Amino acid sequence: MKHIAKNIILSVALCVMTTVTLCAQEPSKVETRINEIVKKYEEVKGVECMTVAKGSGLAMVKMMLNTQFGKDFMKGVTSITIIDYSDSSQEVCLSLRKELDTFVTLLEEFKIDKDEELSDNDYVRSFASVSDNGTISDFITAIEEEDSKMIMYMAGKIKVE
Repeated sequence: MKHIAKNIILSVALCVMTTVTLCAQEPSKVETRINEIVKKYEEVKGVECMTVAKGSGLAMVKMMLNTQFGKDFMKGVTSITIIDYSDSSQEVCLSLRKELDTFVTLLEEFKIDKDEELSDNDYVRSFASVSDNGTISDFITAIEEEDSKMIMYMAGKIKVE
């Protein structure tokens, strides 16, 4: 009888652990939407898409972005997707801007175009999911200058100070 109860308890524990693991690996709605955008534009002329995660160049990209965002900010980033559309047509540029509108319902938008550092850019937009404990997740920023246009998505729990 003890052996059967022990097996049942172990089976239940294994099921719970499997469910938790599967839920933890499920991408967020934002990440799914970013992946859809990448898939849609990766073959478009003038658009370059790149996603890095642990083991595929994330550490190197984080190191390059440490000076811009800060080491503590980058510490919690688990993946980065960059969509560079600097060489794309005006039509593609406007289409990608329209794609960003879908994040208004999923994330909080921040008005950073008033920031002194960013005010000289042609187009600036930023979104994130903000939690009460001082962290953000699903951070998206789009910046367009005369010769450079880019959307960057960072996933993870990012500490904001």
